[in-house]
Amino acid sequence: MISLKEIGKKYPTNKNDYGFLDIYEKYFEPLREKKLNILEIGVDKGDSLRLWKEYFINSKICGLDIDKKDFKINDVEIFQGDQNDKTLLSKIANKYGKFDIIIDDGSHISKHIINSFNHLFDHLSRNGLYIVEDLQTSYIPRYGGSRMNLIKKNSSMNFFKSLSDSINYENLDRPFFKKNRFDGLINSVHFYQNIVFIFKGESKKYFHPNVKTNFLDIFKKLLSYLFR
Repeated sequence: MISLKEIGKKYPTNKNDYGFLDIYEKYFEPLREKKLNILEIGVDKGDSLRLWKEYFINSKICGLDIDKKDFKINDVEIFQGDQNDKTLLSKIANKYGKFDIIIDDGSHISKHIINSFNHLFDHLSRNGLYIVEDLQTSYIPRYGGSRMNLIKKNSSMNFFKSLSDSINYENLDRPFFKKNRFDGLINSVHFYQNIVFIFKGESKKYFHPNVKTNFLDIFKKLLSYLFR
């Protein structure tokens, strides 16, 4: 069958220019003929939706964009609205049930990216894939990032970096450990230049059972403030 990159030559989406299609093909090729629900945030002129529709021949495709579109794509539903609007996101998600793939190519503003992920994660299928494009904006101040502070709190890049922590740290040596929302629910996080792939999947087996706090735990916690 024709490759994603070859199909991409028919549609002038910037995914061609950024080299994303080579990366996408690695993950999408095994899913190509499955019956999936796919949401893309950020429609622009609709070329990427046309690309997905031709590639995923058995899937339902929908898009969301803040601007009203004056075009239609056969068998593709396009919603108008803000990706930061939780009510709208819930409406879309409830209509489609669970999404198997969600692609965020929307505002590229860190706050919007994080809010959309937080809200849509529960609507991602058990082994679903969440993708965020153009993460270079995480280093641009007007998008909520910083060129100087690479560990700036609440930037989109550092939010997704923290999901890597969620996969790997355990509570055995962390007194008063409290799991965050995503602990045990992220299987892997794959970073490429300006794009990240987050695989949802249970990883609870990596976490030790919670234990009762004792004096040694308290002492270790106090030391942790000195030796972070």
